[in-house]
Amino acid sequence: LAALGRLSAIIAHEIRNPLGAISHAAQLLAESPSLDKHDSRLTDIIQTHSKRMNGVIENVLELSRRRAPEPRRMKLREWLETFAAQFRETREAPAEIEIDATDGEVNIDPSQLGQVLTNLVANGLRYSEKQTGRSWIRLEAGMDPASERPFLNIIDEGPGVSAAQRQHLFVPFFTTEESGTGLGLYISRELCEANQIQLSYLAREPHGSCFRLNFPHPQRQSVVVHE
Repeated sequence: LAALGRLSAIIAHEIRNPLGAISHAAQLLAESPSLDKHDSRLTDIIQTHSKRMNGVIENVLELSRRRAPEPRRMKLREWLETFAAQFRETREAPAEIEIDATDGEVNIDPSQLGQVLTNLVANGLRYSEKQTGRSWIRLEAGMDPASERPFLNIIDEGPGVSAAQRQHLFVPFFTTEESGTGLGLYISRELCEANQIQLSYLAREPHGSCFRLNFPHPQRQSVVVHE
């Protein structure tokens, strides 16, 4: 796995250089005053797909650079409120993020949890807006009475995921978006597993999605990483 990670990083770097040259050339071509409307559309296509492939490269590099988790005890509600405030600051458009959480604690790497939530929340807001015209998402956190483990639900008002697509949700490069890389959910699951979090998808009726994070017991002492 370590060798495969190094190989992936080398391939990603090798692709990035010519991809950057292609993107730059298309940008210069688009600035030409003699370019007609049809050719301008072609340069737009080059730029769009160059950005998409660069996103794939960034995600592959992120996987190859992934560090071991550094968990710490923290109050989940307090952390979610801070996360929501910081997330809103990074968006140009307004985002409605509702939080309904108890004062329970988790023992998790906050940086890696932030990466997971950033991906899931951004996806949820996008799909909610497509379905309802409103960028809305709800974060529900509590304690599962059966397992005594904390959980977090990320709920949106999007169209949901069909039964046929659910089995592929966390498969690398699977995406229903034309401009998507298909690596966001896969990386999220990898980060969750490294932190002993179970990430799953729950369908909602009549539409909408819920991604659930089942956290390890907050009293755990360490994270076991399998190489």
